Amino acid sequence: MNHKAIRNLFVHTWKIAEMRITFPAGIALILLAAGLVAMGQSSAASNSAEIRATGTFTTAFSSNICQPGQPIPSQPPPCVPSQTVGNLNILSRYAVSTFTGSLAGTSLSLHTNARDDVVEHKAFVTTVGTFWGTLDGLQGSFSFDSHFVTDRSDLTLPVLPIEGKLVVVEGTGMGGLEGTCGGGTFKSVLNSSGLPTGVAEYDFTFRFGKDCKANN
Repeated sequence: MNHKAIRNLFVHTWKIAEMRITFPAGIALILLAAGLVAMGQSSAASNSAEIRATGTFTTAFSSNICQPGQPIPSQPPPCVPSQTVGNLNILSRYAVSTFTGSLAGTSLSLHTNARDDVVEHKAFVTTVGTFWGTLDGLQGSFSFDSHFVTDRSDLTLPVLPIEGKLVVVEGTGMGGLEGTCGGGTFKSVLNSSGLPTGVAEYDFTFRFGKDCKANN
């Protein structure tokens, strides 16, 4: 074999080896880039300073949760849907709300309701609940507390007006909503006559990352 043939064989062998090295290296770079993109997407919420969420929701209520009544000898304890303490009629029930707009999803909450139809003519409601769905496309869930007041001055209305506030329970966010905090206000949507429609509108602000105390 002459020198030229030996040289050509050497060059051919080197090119094959170079291809074998370059191909896996290229694949590794592609996978690394894809991983970095995925990490960037998953941490998008944590890097977002603030997301304002607006839209509407409707709510369906369960029957009142039975409370044990005055015991009767030799009989099962009676079940009463509410109890009266002074001027207050107190009851509890579950609520399922359907959100549309920036928040798209469902919430389940437990309502504790104190109705004063003697002095205040209002109901004062405390709720604890969980939302699951999306916030501006971020899929996840979080728990919340809320308080709202129902105007009971005109009980002839088919739907009573409400106004309240909601606060995210910090540290409960999961999925794309991990690390979220914030909250905002909600109130009844009124028709052209000024009467409640049965739909509520919300205006919430969500924050992420170091803007939330639970993440520091």
